[in-house]
Amino acid sequence: MRNSIIIIALLAILLSLSSCKLVKKPTVEKVRDIRVVSISPDKSVVNVSLIVNNPNGFKIRLSKLDIEVLNKDRGKVGMATLTKEVEIPKKAAVNIDFKVEMDTRPTVKMVSSLDQNVQFFVIGNGYGKALGMGRKFSFDEPYELDLKEHLENLLSKFSAGGQNLFKIQRTSVEKVGIGETELHVSFMILNPYGFTFNFKGFPAELYINNKLAGKGNLQNQLSFDENIYSKDGVMIFKLSNLKSVLGAVSGVFKGEMEYAVKGKVIIDAMGMEVNRPYEYKGSVPLSLWDLLPKQ
Repeated sequence: MRNSIIIIALLAILLSLSSCKLVKKPTVEKVRDIRVVSISPDKSVVNVSLIVNNPNGFKIRLSKLDIEVLNKDRGKVGMATLTKEVEIPKKAAVNIDFKVEMDTRPTVKMVSSLDQNVQFFVIGNGYGKALGMGRKFSFDEPYELDLKEHLENLLSKFSAGGQNLFKIQRTSVEKVGIGETELHVSFMILNPYGFTFNFKGFPAELYINNKLAGKGNLQNQLSFDENIYSKDGVMIFKLSNLKSVLGAVSGVFKGEMEYAVKGKVIIDAMGMEVNRPYEYKGSVPLSLWDLLPKQ
């Protein structure tokens, strides 16, 4: 009886050793790509694309592949798992995509101030089976993702999930003179992504009834960090009084004057200057009397 147990144990060991030699474990050749799918104030989604190789002369089926995305300090920022079995033909490689959700604010903080690259590590564990025998495998691969273009778009378009992050609060005529009228546009900017940036300037032109009425800019620069969710600011426009009156005359009797602003936002952030066009519309409540110089 004892001899039988020993023989069975030896056979099991031999079978295990032969299966290891017969069935080679799959390998992850490389992280092919990490692509940003979406960025919202709370969650960001990236597509992680892996190339998995089958070194065997027969097909192998992957029934499990779990991955984790780590930051440069090896802290976990996202994870995903294989949702269905994948068959890899003999001596071939396949591309497998994973959708990984990450918290936006920690991801933004990972961006280098010098090159806007985020250093990731993608690690994983999988299981494949062929000829009735299974093999486990693991991998650990680095990857750099350039977020500059995505961050430039987010910083300069002032919108998130359909919400306008540039909000006009009040428009008023502050100074009226024979040669010039001063218009103040008070606004609020939201910072839901937790960016650190300096709203440096907004050189713009103001149009009334599609006619150029004046030019303006920020009254003061606005600085944000990850702990500042919103700030109030003011744009000041110098309007030619004659152009303003002629352009607004059709609307002032209704109690308001509509206008459009077209310019470019200038933002310093993460070692780069973002310079993009931006437009908005507003109106100022007034009467024709308000446009006339006061004695």
